[in-house]
Amino acid sequence: MGILTEFWNWLAGVDYGSGALYAAAVVLYIAGFLGAVLPYPGCFVALGGSVCYALAAGAPYPAWWFWGILLALAILGTLADNITTALGARKFGGSKQAFWGSMIGLFVGAFFIFPFGIIMGPFLGAFIAEYKFQSKNARDSAKSGLGATLGLLAGVLAKLVITGTMLVLTML
Repeated sequence: MGILTEFWNWLAGVDYGSGALYAAAVVLYIAGFLGAVLPYPGCFVALGGSVCYALAAGAPYPAWWFWGILLALAILGTLADNITTALGARKFGGSKQAFWGSMIGLFVGAFFIFPFGIIMGPFLGAFIAEYKFQSKNARDSAKSGLGATLGLLAGVLAKLVITGTMLVLTML
């Protein structure tokens, strides 16, 4: 651990212009919170904000477990979307195709009908996947779409909470 400690102390001792690093930390955390809603890994962006903040504050070498906790939270937040969407679709009778349809719908919806596409995209993606590829009727397909959408919203909430937790841990 001696080499890592020396490297961190050297890194923290370099004058980057702490104002610029604080600004970068704020921008990265804002982008991280946006990533909780948009389909990109916002928790990892927020982790970058934590690194910028630690460097700007001139913090001594943080314990390895601190960065381990933040990394684990970032991974958990990123997985939350996929897991909750899949669980939501499954709970409401959806198939693997419904899950993948909802993921494709989220991606397409986020770029074409923002901000409503973020909610409507997963629903329509799961609905179309169930109706077209699983030959389910419209009612069952809509049920799968609703489950995928509710699961996605649960994932968004989880990512918001996790990103907020990362911010609080960094500021302590």
